[in-house]
Amino acid sequence: MVQRFLWHAQDLKEDRLNSFFISALVDMRASLILQDEEGSYLCVTSLPDCWTVDRNSTPGDTSIFGPEIAAQLSESRRRAQRTGNTDQIEVRLAEDRIFEFRVLSVLPRVGDVQMITTIIDRTEDRRREKVLQQLLREVSHRSKNLLAIIQSIATQTSQHADSIEAYVQKFRGRIFSLSRSQDLITDSGWRGAYIRELLEQQVGSYVNGNIELVRFEGVNTLLSPNAAMHLGLAFHELVINTITHGTILKTNDTINVQCSLKTEDGVKRLQVVWNEPIARDRYFLEDRLTTPKSRFGRAILERVVPISVNGAATYSITDTGIKYTLNFPVDIDESLRAVPASGQSAGKRNRSS
Repeated sequence: MVQRFLWHAQDLKEDRLNSFFISALVDMRASLILQDEEGSYLCVTSLPDCWTVDRNSTPGDTSIFGPEIAAQLSESRRRAQRTGNTDQIEVRLAEDRIFEFRVLSVLPRVGDVQMITTIIDRTEDRRREKVLQQLLREVSHRSKNLLAIIQSIATQTSQHADSIEAYVQKFRGRIFSLSRSQDLITDSGWRGAYIRELLEQQVGSYVNGNIELVRFEGVNTLLSPNAAMHLGLAFHELVINTITHGTILKTNDTINVQCSLKTEDGVKRLQVVWNEPIARDRYFLEDRLTTPKSRFGRAILERVVPISVNGAATYSITDTGIKYTLNFPVDIDESLRAVPASGQSAGKRNRSS
């Protein structure tokens, strides 16, 4: 049985409410079709613009919707009459519009009305559902990648740590680096992160406000989430190495980070170069090359990061400086931004960009 009004004023007749119900359906952008026991149309309201009614003839399922949809509606009405429940079908048109037909058999009959069919445009709902499903799959994929990175870091860090305390310290730092990069990626709506912001974030976390010790030059490119995570990890290792072994904080020299684009065999590639000057007499060169604490840092820079971004890297130490070069393919479009050729400290954002 169809549930009737839960309550209405005693002096208000039910038939006076009909126009208000139809108005509500129109406001909801829902179409309404009323049919008698024989299936003849009694009323049609607010059809979607993809269907029309010929006002010079009596409408019907076939004349409005075509034979294919008419056959689906006929079967749906038979099911509704047989079960006494609302039957539902979904129709997808060629232009990728989606409509939901809800068919209800009226028991007992209300006047001449035997069947009620409502049509609701679900195109936008299905589009949002599809986007949400894609986002959930993307989150799941990226979460698995992130867990794999963390597992690798945990395993490798433990193999190159002298003590539990050293392991915890190194591991926390690397996880913190990943989390900071992840913040930038999330803030961009999962598009990725810009190199300068990535560098600025990693440097600013460890130099107690002295972020002008790193100077950025070149193109400020939007990196993919995967590239941003791994380049952020490389910047972290380079900064930690500088703080632990370098002379920058004492000599007030400047680290130069240069980014440039070039095309090789039709593929655009980004080259990131870290140039760090050193003072030979105050720099523990042998420690930086050979101690267990430095081995995984070099493994990250020379193997983990380049492999993860399908690129190549070199890391070299000389009497006068340290140079790290990473070269990898990128997909560049409107995301490319230019930084003045004179350079800019990593801690100062270019407001014009």
